[in-house]
Amino acid sequence: MVDDGARRVEVICRPGDPQSSPLRVRAGDEVVITLHGSPGYGWTPVEVVAGPLTVVETRTTEGAAHAEVRATGPGEGELRSTSSFRGDRFRPQTRLWRLLVHIDP
Repeated sequence: MVDDGARRVEVICRPGDPQSSPLRVRAGDEVVITLHGSPGYGWTPVEVVAGPLTVVETRTTEGAAHAEVRATGPGEGELRSTSSFRGDRFRPQTRLWRLLVHIDP
């Protein structure tokens, strides 16, 4: 197996954590994301909003979201997911998680 220098960077967000600080990675690196929540809230799958990022895998479970994203080239990108309460038709406010990613060559 050839080491291409790519890294795996983990991002974990728990309820009450402040928004994630911008992340700096290199092209080819993989970002592994875990968004924890409570069982009454459902996360949407993590998605790429902009930039040279590709979702390799994403899944949601009761109260959590998991994703693997690859930086495909240099530039700036953004990832997002939202969480909303599923137990009340009037629903408390939806929560937005976002991560800005700076990608070096």
